[in-house]
Amino acid sequence: MGMGDYLSATADIEHQKTEYKREKWEFDVNPEGEIQEMIELLEERGVSHEDADVIMRTTAKYPELFMDQMMYYELGFMPLDEDEKPAKQGVVTFFAFCLFGLVPLLSYVLFGLLPWEKYDSIDNVNLSFAISCVATGITLFVLGAIKANFSSEKWFVSGVKVTVMGALACAASYAIGYLVSHYMLDLSENDTELCVNV
Repeated sequence: MGMGDYLSATADIEHQKTEYKREKWEFDVNPEGEIQEMIELLEERGVSHEDADVIMRTTAKYPELFMDQMMYYELGFMPLDEDEKPAKQGVVTFFAFCLFGLVPLLSYVLFGLLPWEKYDSIDNVNLSFAISCVATGITLFVLGAIKANFSSEKWFVSGVKVTVMGALACAASYAIGYLVSHYMLDLSENDTELCVNV
């Protein structure tokens, strides 16, 4: 996940830089055409032609500002954040997944420290699974509540949303694992019967 986050952030930055260079070239080669294009975009947002013309012609006197406006209105890009570090994002994602990914496993690890004969009962395995589910749910809720600090959502609503989405993802993973394991079991039983018949 860390590598995916790093590659995704790097690709986004490179894409935005490429688009910026293309738009800059178009502005350098045909400034009037780009000004007219921006005037039309402002008119689509309800600005009168006269006001849009004044705004864009004034902005065009400041090429960097004009480019930022063009990138936003035409392509939906905010100005590049020079402090953004894809490697840092990747490392943070990696350690976050390592840390929070351990939560569902902790009950199994702790029960695994018991002598084998005590752990090897179905009750203890079920208890481990229940503890793992509860701990994971609590962790997802806490993550959602923390996430609310970076949005306008209420902490409780955000916590519930993340918990529900996480529960659905867990249920889907569990169902896929269950179906695959039973499908593989059926295949192995069929192979065994085939070998016996031969």
